[in-house]
Amino acid sequence: MLTTTGAAAAVTVVTVVRAAVAAWTLLALAPAQAGPAGADGEYFLHQVEPGDTLFWVAQRYTGRADVWRELQALNRVADPYRLPVGTHVRIPLARIPVTVASARVVSVVGQADANGAALRPGMRVDEAAWLQTGADGLVTFELPDGTRVAMPPSTRLQVKRLRVFAGTGLGDTVMQVDRGGIESRVAPGGTGVGRFEVRTPMMVTGVRGTRYAVDAGQPDEPGRRANSSAVLEGTVAVRARRARRTVTAGHGIAVGSAGDAVVHTLLAAPTLSAVPAEPIYASHAEVGWQPVKGAIGYLVRVTRDAERTEAVFASTVTPASAALTGLPDGAAYLEVRAIDRNRIPGNAAIAPLTVRLNPPAPYTVEPAPRSTVHGAVVQLQWAAVDSAVEYRFEIASDESFGTLAAQGSTREAGTQQTLAPGDWWWRVRSIDAKGQAGPWSAPVPFRILPPAPGVAVVEDNGGPLRLRWGAAGQSAAFAPLAYRVQLADEPRFARPLQDQRIESDTAALPRPPAGVYYVRVARIERDGSESPFSAPQRIEVHEHLRDGTGAPIGTAAGSVRRGG
Repeated sequence: MLTTTGAAAAVTVVTVVRAAVAAWTLLALAPAQAGPAGADGEYFLHQVEPGDTLFWVAQRYTGRADVWRELQALNRVADPYRLPVGTHVRIPLARIPVTVASARVVSVVGQADANGAALRPGMRVDEAAWLQTGADGLVTFELPDGTRVAMPPSTRLQVKRLRVFAGTGLGDTVMQVDRGGIESRVAPGGTGVGRFEVRTPMMVTGVRGTRYAVDAGQPDEPGRRANSSAVLEGTVAVRARRARRTVTAGHGIAVGSAGDAVVHTLLAAPTLSAVPAEPIYASHAEVGWQPVKGAIGYLVRVTRDAERTEAVFASTVTPASAALTGLPDGAAYLEVRAIDRNRIPGNAAIAPLTVRLNPPAPYTVEPAPRSTVHGAVVQLQWAAVDSAVEYRFEIASDESFGTLAAQGSTREAGTQQTLAPGDWWWRVRSIDAKGQAGPWSAPVPFRILPPAPGVAVVEDNGGPLRLRWGAAGQSAAFAPLAYRVQLADEPRFARPLQDQRIESDTAALPRPPAGVYYVRVARIERDGSESPFSAPQRIEVHEHLRDGTGAPIGTAAGSVRRGG
């Protein structure tokens, strides 16, 4: 049964999964201690402390002091008043009164459901519920004692038992993992563990104040399907069909389909060699490490918390490197483990990460990507960011911004800069009131080209109207394909009288009747685009005297205008 118990913020997690998702693990982080010591089969274990008596143990866990006789016989205790310190007293779990409990869903990302209903943060998970995650799913839920259980992608489990010891408040939890794995931090308050048992198709493991890993495998894995456990702290009791083993820290166990169990030494933690030490101003990053001898792959995870219970990224990779994606803002922790040929993850290499995504990068407006600006002055513009009090901008001649041409700060959502013709990139970032810089915007490529040249009348001899524009001396690299010349009888050019494409920097236009005209020119670039027109140039066309053939009457000073 699932019910909403309160609002909870969904944690944005983008999880990357590859074929070997079976390497996901269960982690129980509380250190071994005296007192409550977990369960072994149908018995709860109490580790004797100085001053303990069998009467007190019976009263504490069963609520009845008279059960001491049953415990004396079961444990073969000679003197109920003097229990050897450090030994274990077994108590039948059936004798311990319990109350029904429930778990609370902390976070959900991607596809995940319980009993066929989509999971949401704040929901309640009750005993007997079936939970599963899809290929992109991740779920974290919390038990009454603070234990957190995280399900990686492609995992299916049933919460077979979810109760609390009535007298002590210790948890009594049993989970059946059919495929995939789970991660947990058990009883983080240090009060001890009642029963926290994880069952897979081939083995049963029980938490006794240790940190360890459990993998149930995937049904469609190639080759023999096996279950495994890796112990990082303390000891773990493992029961299989044909074997019982106590696995100590630094070792793992692989249980085959026949029920055989083989203990292996865990692979060493990788040496991290390429981990960003400075803040990461993006939701992605590259990391690397030294290869580990005997490793067939590596389990790479990023979590929000130092205890490594809330994963925001997970991937199983073959090379000694990984591309992290979906990183959230704030502190994070990188964890890398080498996986051996038995698919047992080894010791973890851990490194802190700092991700800064706020204040967010402004949305760039202009120049737009791959646009062209004509002229020496470029206007940079971006959308204002509410949390920003200042902006920093950079312009460079390379996409990596190794060679800066301009940089600066402004409180406005834009700036003007003077640049030479060429190819450029620009970017901008926000600065908040504390002086904290956010990530850069994506680099925006653009091109600066010369503006349209000014136009002038070369001469007026009564023939065609000869024009020239100032294109001489410009670099061939930035020369246009052609020019567009317009002639109009008013400066707005609403209806040009002439509109011609000219291949050179001169033109001979058909002579219009005498009067005042305006002329302008634009560049036609090699990609077919056009620059803005030059400023309209006012010209006067005079009427010239002509002979009987219609040719202008000329003198040594030039053609003769009518009326002067």
